[in-house]
Amino acid sequence: MTEYLTSYGYAFLFVVVLLESTGLPLPGESLVMAAGMLAGEGTLSMTAVFLTALGGSIVGDNLGYLLGRRFGRRMVVRWGEKVGLGERRFAMVERRFEDYGIWVVLVARFIIILRQLNGFVAGTMHMNWLKFLALNTVSAALWAGAYGLGAYVFGAAFRVFFAEHGTWPIIIIAAGVCLVGCVGTYRFLFRARTEEEPAAPEEPVPPVQR
Repeated sequence: MTEYLTSYGYAFLFVVVLLESTGLPLPGESLVMAAGMLAGEGTLSMTAVFLTALGGSIVGDNLGYLLGRRFGRRMVVRWGEKVGLGERRFAMVERRFEDYGIWVVLVARFIIILRQLNGFVAGTMHMNWLKFLALNTVSAALWAGAYGLGAYVFGAAFRVFFAEHGTWPIIIIAAGVCLVGCVGTYRFLFRARTEEEPAAPEEPVPPVQR
């Protein structure tokens, strides 16, 4: 990541974060952390890294929102089943947004799968745009700050750790976190809601013949 950032700078960071926020599975978090570490070494400006990640996040999520608002339902009907998100599962995602809309938008940037679906689903459901923009801006600022500033502050310690132990411990930890996050998000989005479904009416009992 640092090699690409050194070669292409803030533009590369902006484009990757934007595309990931729009819905593509790209390593936005890793890139922001790498940029934060470079800022800690003086290669990049931490203020510019934060603003670039923030801007890419907001623009990408709003592009996803626009796509969802204008084409979301048609895209789900036509291509949803091919990517494992048919109408039935998408309806489950929509119900989660109905139940936890504010909180989903706020924390979506920190959770894999939700990060890619956030703007698209909000647009498909015609969530108020100003409300979405405000919540998304707060979420993007927290995300860029957590990963960028965290790497900026602890970047030197990361370098020492990698030099002494290699990168395999962080790879194992990252894989474990991703696995837990994927499973947890999947269960949250697609779990059955039988407890909320109204019970079927009971059949009337015929009177006893005497």
